[in-house]
Amino acid sequence: MTLPTIKSVRFHETPSLANLGSRLLVVVSDESDIEQKQLKSPELCSIDLELGGIVKELVDLGDFEGKWLQTTTTLGTRKNIATRVLLVGAGKKNDQQPARARQLGILVAEESQKLKINQVALVGASALCTDAALREQLAIGFQAGIFKYPNTNLSDEAKAQLETPAELTFVNRPKHGTFDAKKVEITAKAMDTCRLLQDGPANVVTPKYVSEHIAERARALGLHVQIWGAEKLREVGFNAMLAVGGGSIHEPQFVVIEYKPQSYKKTLALVGKGLTYDSGGYSMKPATGQIGMKYDMSGAAVSLSAALAIAELGLPVRVFGIAGLCENMVDANAYRVNDIVKTYSGKTIEILNTDAEGRVVLADALSYTAKDLKPDCIVEFSTLTGAMVVSLGHYGAGVFSFPDATLGKTLEAASEKSGEKIWLLPTWEEINDDIKGKMADINNIGATTGNAGSIVAAMFLKEFTGDVPYAHVDIAGVAADNMAIGYTRKTGSGYGVQLSIELARNLAEA
Repeated sequence: MTLPTIKSVRFHETPSLANLGSRLLVVVSDESDIEQKQLKSPELCSIDLELGGIVKELVDLGDFEGKWLQTTTTLGTRKNIATRVLLVGAGKKNDQQPARARQLGILVAEESQKLKINQVALVGASALCTDAALREQLAIGFQAGIFKYPNTNLSDEAKAQLETPAELTFVNRPKHGTFDAKKVEITAKAMDTCRLLQDGPANVVTPKYVSEHIAERARALGLHVQIWGAEKLREVGFNAMLAVGGGSIHEPQFVVIEYKPQSYKKTLALVGKGLTYDSGGYSMKPATGQIGMKYDMSGAAVSLSAALAIAELGLPVRVFGIAGLCENMVDANAYRVNDIVKTYSGKTIEILNTDAEGRVVLADALSYTAKDLKPDCIVEFSTLTGAMVVSLGHYGAGVFSFPDATLGKTLEAASEKSGEKIWLLPTWEEINDDIKGKMADINNIGATTGNAGSIVAAMFLKEFTGDVPYAHVDIAGVAADNMAIGYTRKTGSGYGVQLSIELARNLAEA
């Protein structure tokens, strides 16, 4: 089965309102552009003049004040520039961040879809659309807002709508910087690829489905692709990954894609947890706890999609995109509580809970990455612990940096640029004692069950990365149901793709 169609977006710039040919015109205004029902910004006054005074009329009526995400729609303008005009508030000037620009783009896309309008033009005095970097984030948000998982029972009309590209045209050049449409298209496409894999049901998005379609994309870009199935995994000793996947009819897949530019200084390994479905195994999740477990492969979707984007952008950094893909199911071959598993590293794990399976899969993936690929640093994404949702909710990801905070600080810089929230959390050495095993080298949940769950998981994973600088990014709260500014709600978010791209860019420039 091929990947479903993703609705594409074309991005343009035009010098004036006069030549739009667009059915929906979006006017963006900061709150400070309007005071006491008066237009204060010369730019907004100029726009209003071109539109025949329609902005001023709505401001006079009190229908629009420029508040954050406030919207007012009109049927058109006296000068017939557009069939409809949508006024959107950008809030306060000191709130102009990448995530807010992205959220504004999402709103514009959603409003255009409600109106069944594919062609949108955008103009405004706010820096969210006049600064080139923020304009790029707005455009990425627009693509995210257009995205919808293409299910299998679409009507002919819906299919036609999906296959018709949307268009977003920015009026006037940005005041600061240059808008990079290619960068936007590549980044937005990578986020959509990630979300497509996240949102797909587990009976479609199996380990082999992910590996085949990522391999197809990677080979089209000229990248080296390595895929190991169950037979090869047994041969090389990926016993931890095989144990977790032992109860499923879908055999595990270990995927490595490599982008190696002609010139580079650093090598980055992006590793992702890829549980295409997690029932909990014999430590079975309750029925309500299994809802949304198709998203347990989000780490793999991020690492692979981001690696593809970095390659397509041509950044001067060598990148490995790595994923351990399997299902955690129950049958006679499934692994059990108190089993002892010998990992690829040679270390043994005592299984105290089969629902703490992601770290077991990652034990093999991380060991291979550190030992065989020898990158300069490893950044791993995983929906690993419910404790992370308790800590940070659905607003940001927790980051654990080893051997010190250096890599974590580099990720913080990437977070500022991408608008993807992270928070550095402690890696106290005392917690190493918690994961020591009684019957094996280590156990997979810690001796003091329920305490510091996210840190315990991070310390477990560190056991398999050797001396390579390593950051564990726990995206349990943000991979889906993301409530942070700059994301769509209740579906796969694509969180982590931009963070990875900006990290690669930072490493290339270091």
